[in-house]
Amino acid sequence: MRISPFLFFAGLLYLQCCAADEAQTLPAPQSSVYGYQAEKIAAGVYALNQGNEFHIQPRGNVGVIMQSEGVVLVDSGGSPDGAEQVIAFVHSLTAKPVTAIVITHWHGDHALGVSRLLGEWPQARVISTAPTRDMLASTDADRFMPGDDAGANAVYLANIEGGVNYLRDTSGNETLDEAERAGFARAALEYEQFGREMARAHRVAPAEVFDKSLLLADDTMPVEVKFLGRANTEGDAIVWLPAQKIVFSGDVVVLPVPYGFNSYPGEWLGVLQDIHDMGYDVLVPGHGRPMFDTLYVDSLIAMLKDIRTQVANPALTDMDAAAVTAAVNLEAASHEIAGDDPWLNRWFRNYWKAPIVSSALREARKEPIIQGSN
Repeated sequence: MRISPFLFFAGLLYLQCCAADEAQTLPAPQSSVYGYQAEKIAAGVYALNQGNEFHIQPRGNVGVIMQSEGVVLVDSGGSPDGAEQVIAFVHSLTAKPVTAIVITHWHGDHALGVSRLLGEWPQARVISTAPTRDMLASTDADRFMPGDDAGANAVYLANIEGGVNYLRDTSGNETLDEAERAGFARAALEYEQFGREMARAHRVAPAEVFDKSLLLADDTMPVEVKFLGRANTEGDAIVWLPAQKIVFSGDVVVLPVPYGFNSYPGEWLGVLQDIHDMGYDVLVPGHGRPMFDTLYVDSLIAMLKDIRTQVANPALTDMDAAAVTAAVNLEAASHEIAGDDPWLNRWFRNYWKAPIVSSALREARKEPIIQGSN
């Protein structure tokens, strides 16, 4: 009997919930409908996250690493409000300043807290790969986050308002399952808050870039910043704590549903294998709670291999992306990740299956994969 590569997913979630210290919910602004919890994963190392719950518009996880002379952050809180929670948490731990902020990739939910963090710690180094810096500095990013163009910002905020209206209207669609209607109602509240946060947000491109690796030296808590290759984006950075055997993966690994938009499936496989082979004790994903084994990484590797194999079928050569997506069978993976939850299955299809099949198809046809494209 063939065993699904996702057979142990439920067990993985149990281990995640039980292996870390009890999560501490952080104070949030009064108007907030969602925010961070903090988990201590080693002495002087913390992961701020939103648990394993799915959010249409999440905040990226933040790593807090206590070095001798200061604090290293992995990602920024994703918004001014998210950064405020990070700032308050750091101040609750230490009077030392934040000395470095590593941005794992260009997505706004990981990068848009930088301006507020620099207001608190103006001397902090802001570090990323060159592709991440270039995307955040480009007007191409104006479609996805606020920048210097007031007109583009107005369009962006209007699109968020339209999204809120769509989510709210859809929550009343009685042809949908009750779980989906509830999901759309929650998402409307969160997306409305997201719009308020984006009205105050402004992206800042990192001032410091690295090529393959960068060492943030420390006697007891050295931090290695690495670029292992293109994966979820063109410039994914990971952060490795060799003494503690902890890896912060950014969106190379995401729970509960991975993201496949404009990604690089073949190279992503190699990056995941490299992370697996590091022999970590703890992996902090870009979204979701820390994990303490390789089960989910193994599942992602198996799933990407399966997708690339199916897409390479010569019978699909002349089909368009929608037809290829329909032909690719990911029912086992969908069941193991989303179970019978219609809300989560909807976003498995929209955030993972359709975009990753599109990326795999472009890869198979040797077509360019461009960050931020449709």
